[in-house]
Order: sequence, then structure tokens, then C-alpha cells
Amino acid sequence: MKSTLLNTSSMARKLLENKNDEAGTHKRARIMIMMQSAWTPKVYHKSQHPEWAAVRNITSRNPQCTFILVGTGPKYEHFKEAGILFYNLGKGDKIRYLLSLYMKFMLPLLLRPSVVVVLGGGISLVFAGVACILTRSKLICTVIGEIRYSLKIFPRKIRRVWSFVLKAAFLKSHVVLAISQSVKNEIRDDYKISSDKIFLYKYKISEIFNPNVSRELKVFFNPKGPIVMTVCRISSQKGLQYLVEASRTVLKRIPSVKFVIRAYSSEEKYERYVRNLIRKYNLEKYFEILIEYSAYEEIPKYMVAADVFVLPSVSEGLGVVVLEAMACGIPVIGSNVGGIPDMIKQGYNGLLVEPGDAQSLSEAITDILLNNTLRKRLSTGALSTVQRVKENEFEKLLEKSIFS
Repeated sequence: MKSTLLNTSSMARKLLENKNDEAGTHKRARIMIMMQSAWTPKVYHKSQHPEWAAVRNITSRNPQCTFILVGTGPKYEHFKEAGILFYNLGKGDKIRYLLSLYMKFMLPLLLRPSVVVVLGGGISLVFAGVACILTRSKLICTVIGEIRYSLKIFPRKIRRVWSFVLKAAFLKSHVVLAISQSVKNEIRDDYKISSDKIFLYKYKISEIFNPNVSRELKVFFNPKGPIVMTVCRISSQKGLQYLVEASRTVLKRIPSVKFVIRAYSSEEKYERYVRNLIRKYNLEKYFEILIEYSAYEEIPKYMVAADVFVLPSVSEGLGVVVLEAMACGIPVIGSNVGGIPDMIKQGYNGLLVEPGDAQSLSEAITDILLNNTLRKRLSTGALSTVQRVKENEFEKLLEKSIFS
């Protein structure tokens, strides 16, 4: 605790020093962009993730502005690279997590940016939104997930207060960028925000996702049988228990199948639940669960190892991983929820199942694995779907919003 408080004091000093250092450049527009993950020089210069690439391109095209990029990582960091100020707010334990939220409120107050962009929405938007109301900074927010689901973690009374503050942030926003039609509808209907203020955007999936990526992991995971792949964080939102339930039926018809869950983060309690379910049904040798943070550029090799990609979510803003799997020519199965139906056209580029329906999920997996004609048709449709998006619409819309 004492160490955490010392780190907080150090943060405040650095912020004030930084503010004083920039006193001579107060006429330059100061733009703060908040993201969910940690920044490093390597990520900033080389990441091919659509959001990271968009931010990099916008900063490089506008050297007349001072950019402040705020991320969240395992520890607090503050550095300057290529003229850009970076802050990573630590969230290791509960105290650090609460401090990171506090700093998302304090950073706009201390550094007084003219524009604050919150990528991802959610909790960060609430704290940054209040700060922008106080400082009168222009606020731009993107929402990538279904808000109703994320609010379920709060008790009912807190949920009401949270929704009230969130609505104030949406009203304060210059524009709201929504990742799917379902997210736009939710913001419009639940928070009474005008449709004219909410803009949909599409990602251009990075070219690192393609059918020509090396399939070396196929041999590593299951050289003699098919692979059912899922790439997501391990959380109740992703409905992984239904995949475990579905696997029991699939294995009766295809005993050589292997299920791989490639996760970049995990909710500890839910992970225990999923692993216990796997043990309960004696499925340990059929499941491979990998939880590790790795560069975005590593993900394609997992996608191409799959014979079918599954996203069994019970809530989803869009599910960009579905598009990334499509770009690799992998047949996909997704829940008929949120923005997933915006991407999957039944029988053309993938299959849709109802959320929580393990029986339908098992039938869809089995149909694809046992039907070569269906598998090839879905693969062709998937590649055609992704190739239609020729530009990073998100980048274009974000830059326009910042400077309009």
C-alpha cells in the first residue's frame, strides 16, 4: 500500500513537471487519446492492429499537435517517444486498478487537452467524460461492446448512478463512434442520444490476416485431426461453457477433434469454472487453453491452424476476431447476438447459432467438419466478405471527428 501511494505521488509530480515543460507550447492543440492496452515504442511504431495503426497514422499526419497517448498496463509508466507523450496506468491489483481510474479523471484536469478521445468506451468514458465536462474539452468516444452486459457487474443502485453519469458523458461527446448497429441502437434507445450524433464505422482488417500464413501450429496442436479454434479473453461474456458442452456431442462423431482456446486475458473466477467443467466431463486431453499476452502480429498463425473458428458469445459489440478469421479463409460460427449477425450471413460466409444453445453449436461444428463442400463454400464467402473493406473507415472518421 505504501509503495502504491509513493507511486501515485510520483505520478502527480511527473504530470506537473510535464505541464510546466509544455508551458511554452500552449498554443499547440493538445489531443489526448485513451486506450485499453499498454503502449510501448514497439507497439506505437509497428502494431498492425486497426486502432493502433489509425492512431499512429493520425499522429504522424498532424505534427503541429501535441499528442498524449494513455494506455493501461501492468504498471505505471511515463515516457516520450517521437514527440509523443505516453502514459501507461497500472492495473495489477484492485488498488492500482482504482488508481488507474482516478488518473483517467485527473489526467484531463491536469494536462488540459483540447480534445479527449476514449477508445473502447465503458468505465474509462465515465471518468474521462466527467473530467471533460469540468474542463470543457471536446470529447470523442468509441463504444465497442454492449453496455447493458457490462453494467451487470454493478448492484442495481450503483447501476442507476453509473448509467446517469454515462448518459452525461454521451451528451457531452462531440460524436459517438459505434462499432455495430446493435451498439448504436443501444446508445440511442437506452440513453436517448440522437442518431445524428452516433456514427457507425468499419475496420479494414490488417493484411497480416490472410490464407498464406504458415500453418505450423496445426501440427503442434493436432496433426492427425481437426481443430476448433477460439481467440478471445476468458470471460463469461464469451460463453465458453457452451463450447465445452457442445464438445461432448462433437466428440461422439469426431473423436480426433481438438478444441483450442487462445486467450489474451482471463477473469480468474470464470476461468476456474470453465476448467472445472472440462475436468467434470473428462475432456482435458481434448482442450488446450493458452493464456498469454503476445503481439497482435502473432494471432494470424493461430487462426490459420483452425478448421473452424467459433465465437460462442452471449454478448458482443461486434467480434472483430470473426472478421480476422474470415480474412484467413477459415469457416466461422458465431452467436446470433450483438454485431455478429452484421458480419455472418448464414450459409454464405459462416453459420449463426442462438447464444447459449450448445446443441445447435455442436451441430454447426460437426456440419462444417464433416462436409467439405460446405467448408469450402464458407471459406470462399468469408474471403470475399473481408476483401470488400478497402480502407480503414475508423481512422478516417476518427481524424475527421478530432479536427472538425
